Amino acid sequence: GTFNYLEAAKVAGVKKFIFASSGAVLGDADPPMHENMKTNPLSPYGASKLAGEAYCSAFYHSYSVETVALRFSNVYGPFSLKKHSLIAKFIKKVLDFEPLKIYGDGRQTRDFIYVDDIITAIIASANKSNIGGQVFQIATNVETTINQLCEILFPLLKEHGYVIPSVQYTKRGTGDSLRNFSQTNKAKNVLGWSYTTNLNEGLAKTVEWLINAKK
Repeated sequence: GTFNYLEAAKVAGVKKFIFASSGAVLGDADPPMHENMKTNPLSPYGASKLAGEAYCSAFYHSYSVETVALRFSNVYGPFSLKKHSLIAKFIKKVLDFEPLKIYGDGRQTRDFIYVDDIITAIIASANKSNIGGQVFQIATNVETTINQLCEILFPLLKEHGYVIPSVQYTKRGTGDSLRNFSQTNKAKNVLGWSYTTNLNEGLAKTVEWLINAKK
């Protein structure tokens, strides 16, 4: 799919092609993640994103399609009713009175970024000239455990009258990294971008949107 889009961009003379990549291309590297680290995906998802980055690089160098790869961390926010990411899944399970499952002991960490900050990063990379073929980590540089996430999320749901179901801890999934957060110095210095929405604020907005969407 990425190859076909790039081929179409080449034929149509598209000026800028922005690829939604992922920190998963770096696998279980020691954080903070950054653009100069060796790629080593542990999952098929990460491998597919790395292949997309390679196609972007090839089309830039071979056909002068100005490609930019943005490695998003764990994105969350409104309009995630069909999304199966951790935050959206947890909220929807609480709303549906279903038990929650955490793979591992909950001390594994992630870098959660609000969707509005993703959008501003895309706009910044679209407007910035002479960055063809480059890769940027788009994240918050804040390391949050799954248990810490629950400590913020559950009270927000309780405020809306929801009862938190039982939480089951189970075996950690294969290819699931223990620690993950990203350094964003390059995005700040080159794109003039940095995140603005903290986790408490973003979760509150996400909870409210999903509650209304489920009604």
